[in-house]
Amino acid sequence: MNFGVYILFAGTLLAVEAQAGCPQGQEAFTSCQIKGRNTEVFVCFDDQIATYTYGPIGGAAELHISEAIERVDFVPWSGVGVSIHESVTFFSGDYAYNVGGGFDRPFSEEDMQRELRRFGWIEVTENGEHAAGLECIPYTVSYGFGGGIYDLKVAAGQTWDPYSFTWVSDLIQPTVTSTLQKSSHDNIIEYCLPTTEFSLGGVRMGDPLSALGKLGSPETIEDPDGRGEAIDRMTLVGMNLDIFQDAVVAMSTTSPDWEMPSGLRVGLTRGEVIRLLGRVPDGYTATSQTFTSYVCSEKPVPDPEWTMVIEFGQDKRVERIYFVSLSY
Repeated sequence: MNFGVYILFAGTLLAVEAQAGCPQGQEAFTSCQIKGRNTEVFVCFDDQIATYTYGPIGGAAELHISEAIERVDFVPWSGVGVSIHESVTFFSGDYAYNVGGGFDRPFSEEDMQRELRRFGWIEVTENGEHAAGLECIPYTVSYGFGGGIYDLKVAAGQTWDPYSFTWVSDLIQPTVTSTLQKSSHDNIIEYCLPTTEFSLGGVRMGDPLSALGKLGSPETIEDPDGRGEAIDRMTLVGMNLDIFQDAVVAMSTTSPDWEMPSGLRVGLTRGEVIRLLGRVPDGYTATSQTFTSYVCSEKPVPDPEWTMVIEFGQDKRVERIYFVSLSY
């Protein structure tokens, strides 16, 4: 490979330039040869897509994945530490491929005289669990810091959220008042979800069966949860409704077409969900894989009537939203 290295010390900017192995019209974010294997990896991009290719050195790719710039999971440098490093994660089915590159920062004239220490990696996960870790041969690592994918995502109207490690679309704006509302009982402050939010596409928790007639006909499900009770289930495109005693007691969606009144929907990043909620739900962090919140009540109860659960996939985006009532 033909590597060119230049250092702009005044701005503490260092970039490594590489073009080999990228599709025509794309430039490299990072590339390297893998230690202990006769393989190489390239992450390349243009103003529309980012691509991942992995395969034998100089040979045809064994795996090729592409993702739109607006959706690509790019983690920029945090701005701290002895090294500069960034990564991009690509998803294919149950698998995720996190590819990163970096180098040690020069802090003195003496550091600048030394050979640059470069590093890179591929981490493979399956359903969010570590499956394999590959290390780059240091001298083969090409990594270009500055601009690139970061600038393209900003140009696409996105802002990096370092707390949730996700990008937030500038089109996602919080409501005038926080969706999660402050509730205080016995000097304990908690945050809850108003009853109006327990709705998907206009279908609300507690709706009577008579209000759902235009959506279809339910099917009786015998004892689905081992409680000895039968329910009626209405299966729609991207959503299920569970009905008990002629009222909706549970709702579940895996489709972005079914949206909550606040704009919460499947496909949003964690950062976008937090922006719409107004804060992280009680008991969770900005990087949690699940958010849960309860319906607001005028008085504290041990078992809130309605519960909302938001589940995130390994791509850090909402995978499923469901509501459930404990009253049946």
